[in-house]
Amino acid sequence: MTASPVDTPFLDILAPLVNRAAERLDRSLAGGIVLPLPARRGATRALAARLGEIAGPALTAAFQAAEAVPAIARLYDEPPAWVHRDRYRAFATAARGPHVDTLLADWPILRRRLDRMCTDWVDAITAFARHFHQDAAALAVRHPAWRGTVPAVADLTPGLSDPHGGGCTVIRVTLADGTRIAYKPRALAAEAAFGHLLDRLNAAGTAPAHRVPWVMDGSDHGWMEWVAPAPLPDAAGAHAYMERCGGLLALMFLLRGSDIHPDNLIPAGLFPVIVDLECLFQPGPADLGVADPLDDPHLFANGILPVYTSFDGGATLAPLAAAGSGPLAPRPQTVVRHAGTDWLHLGEQPVPSFAPGPSLGGVPLDVRNFSTAVLDGFQATLRTLVAHKTALMAPEGSLARFRNVRCRLLLAATNLYGLVLAPALIGEGAKDEAAFTRQVARAAGRAPLLGDPAAWRRALAAEARALDRLDIPAFTFRPDGREAWSVEAAGTAASPLGPVFAIPPYDQVTAALAALDDAAINRTTALLRAALRPPALRPPTLLPQNVGVVAEAVPGPDFRTTLRALADRVADLAVAQEPGALRWVRLWEQMPALTAPAGPGLCYGAGGIAVFLAEAGRALDDERLLDLARQAQQPLRAAIHRGEAPRLARRFGPGYGRGLGGMIAGLAWCARLLADPALAHDALALAVETPLALAIENGPVGDASDVMDGAAGLAWGLAVLDPGPVVAQAMAACGTALLAASQTDGVGGRHWPGRRRSGLAGLSHGAAGIATALAHIHAATGDARCHAAAWEAVAYENALFNPAAGDWQTGRQQGSSTWCHGAPGIALARTLLMDMLGDKDGRLAADLHTALATLRASPLDQVDDLCCGEAGRLEILATLTTRLPGVEDEIDTALNTRLADWAAGRGRLMVADVAGAPDDAALFRGHAGLGHLLVRRLAPDFACDVLLPRQVSRVS
Repeated sequence: MTASPVDTPFLDILAPLVNRAAERLDRSLAGGIVLPLPARRGATRALAARLGEIAGPALTAAFQAAEAVPAIARLYDEPPAWVHRDRYRAFATAARGPHVDTLLADWPILRRRLDRMCTDWVDAITAFARHFHQDAAALAVRHPAWRGTVPAVADLTPGLSDPHGGGCTVIRVTLADGTRIAYKPRALAAEAAFGHLLDRLNAAGTAPAHRVPWVMDGSDHGWMEWVAPAPLPDAAGAHAYMERCGGLLALMFLLRGSDIHPDNLIPAGLFPVIVDLECLFQPGPADLGVADPLDDPHLFANGILPVYTSFDGGATLAPLAAAGSGPLAPRPQTVVRHAGTDWLHLGEQPVPSFAPGPSLGGVPLDVRNFSTAVLDGFQATLRTLVAHKTALMAPEGSLARFRNVRCRLLLAATNLYGLVLAPALIGEGAKDEAAFTRQVARAAGRAPLLGDPAAWRRALAAEARALDRLDIPAFTFRPDGREAWSVEAAGTAASPLGPVFAIPPYDQVTAALAALDDAAINRTTALLRAALRPPALRPPTLLPQNVGVVAEAVPGPDFRTTLRALADRVADLAVAQEPGALRWVRLWEQMPALTAPAGPGLCYGAGGIAVFLAEAGRALDDERLLDLARQAQQPLRAAIHRGEAPRLARRFGPGYGRGLGGMIAGLAWCARLLADPALAHDALALAVETPLALAIENGPVGDASDVMDGAAGLAWGLAVLDPGPVVAQAMAACGTALLAASQTDGVGGRHWPGRRRSGLAGLSHGAAGIATALAHIHAATGDARCHAAAWEAVAYENALFNPAAGDWQTGRQQGSSTWCHGAPGIALARTLLMDMLGDKDGRLAADLHTALATLRASPLDQVDDLCCGEAGRLEILATLTTRLPGVEDEIDTALNTRLADWAAGRGRLMVADVAGAPDDAALFRGHAGLGHLLVRRLAPDFACDVLLPRQVSRVS
């Protein structure tokens, strides 16, 4: 092919590889299989672009190593005509070598991967040509105008999906008459079954009607109508479109669909059309044997509704919804700039993050502005499914068509693999196999997503094989079984992972449909309505001014008025469920972030909200708030009464943040605030399941030992309960787990390492929090090992102290010192340890003095919440007033700058910076935490020690 390094960077270097691959393709097309020259050229262009994409960063780095690019080069979008090209030509000549076998001789690892990609390309295009030849007669039936003969292939555009199983991708096929069809190198039985289900729904006439593109399944490949985007005609059309999105949302809810992003849902005029359905019947984490603190939010995570992602390293969050989220934020893409010149370098340019969503009059639509239409379509579709439940679930019904379809199991986000592969062939990775392998092995460092360690090891091995050939790993399963496979073969044999599902996903879906009724539809719709609810208008937040000036203490009525406003806001965000039960939805701290039910946990869920409402009800003498607290705990209590405590332990794990520890603490505190011993009895029912919770190791959110997600957090929750045999036994199990997970450092310290790091300092995830848990365990059981280990944890943590900063190194990037990481939390921990363990040598007192100095000197003006913000700092000061005479004025001065904002709903919370996110009622990150601090100042007797439980369960 003709070299054009300007159009395709480094094509003059890579052309020999491309040309040789094209020659091999010509030889492989035999036996009457014809691929016209224009089609071969299109495929060859795609290969050249892919090779340039892979080789570009490594070759650019090598080119720049000899001489830096002048700064002026970065100021030009296009290189001026006078820019020299001599140095680049010399570089290209050296890289090509005297003949093709010496091409890229200095980068053997890169060359090896490029050779393999060329081989994979030849195989993939040959397979396409063979399938087109064998399926021509069947394809001709799709278009009567073709009169039994499919037009010749005029062009091919491969690379329209991630490469799997040897570089195989979706190909757009353009025929000689201009018709476009999609070729997919996988079975399309799932799409065919879905089309059949849509036909049945359309025939029923009681739900939004859908466009059903034609699909032809070829067992190991398939063909599909090419669905082109088109704008909406008018406002009524936009409403109908969003109703159909609601219908698709209902179907993805039933079929547990996922990965429905804007590239997979095409806005085809009045009809949203899903063109990729390989990710149906997706399990939740608990179905795979790991903790699931979000309680299986697949309805909210499938991609049709907004999730939030970041294209700038987490500095901002942008909404992304297949049904439309307004203008899409661009993402930066690294490209080779000024190719073919001496100014050649890598630079970033903004590119569309996904295909545009639906638009009206050129304006992108936001699904949140059409919540009524979405909910109407959602309810109508689910009610239609319920009305035809018997027929759908019959042996020959529409649902049965999905039993044996091949689906894809998602074990990681695609961008994770991309982030690992991007630097793998730069520098030493292009020259040394070991360096390349070390880089791609980083993918194996994430938390296990399969509960069976052997299955997880097999999955990681399959991932390594795929990444080695620069493919995106993929795993498949059939819904009616428990096994999964990798699409990457292990040698010449298949690559099974073994049984990975607790129950077959098909059985899970059919059970959900069988249980679906009008009441369940109404409950789910209420949660969706809350997730789509636009946030209350937030006027600009007023940052504190003149913070150093001492102000008059805020009088009680102002505290009371603000507390009332916060309690009312939390109540207003509640979602009524079954009679006497409330839930909340919130934006979750993860990436991508999703708006989903808050769950029963303490720090982020209904358990913590219930504690705040009970505190506020007592402080304000308001029976309504007390009743709301009871209703907030009702979903959890109902599950316990149904005998689901074991399921809760397995699903949520042991932690204080989202797991069993926090649930136990929340129930126990509410039992006292509401004078209802039955709540404490329910907490004991959860405590009995401690062994099950502790068996959940390293779930997808955190560590098995720390406070927020691990055994230490469970010990915190157990410490709130009254002493007794159940508590002592559970505490002993937590102690055994913590000791088993620890390591000594050889110099008197003990720490709890993560998967690829040493133990951390700090309260929420580090040694301070675990030390307090060990102190609680020692008090409950008398286990001397825990007493000693607590002191060793303090010694390890103090080795991480940074005198220059006056703080402890947390091992994490942080710009402030907070309850969760740093001096404030450590101050709280040292105080408890002094009370429980004593302080004979003054070590703890010295730590406390240092931590308090940093705490008092480090106001958090930009963040207000209890976990990571000023409310947490002030709450810690408020609990230490006996050790800090006069600190009340300091607290009230800081509060005085915030009360007006808090009362108006302008707290500086995480969601305040996320456009369109609903208000957050949660205790640790939302309005409830701000209110909790005010309870501490107004009525401290009713304020629970949520930042560090202090009640001690002593040996009887």
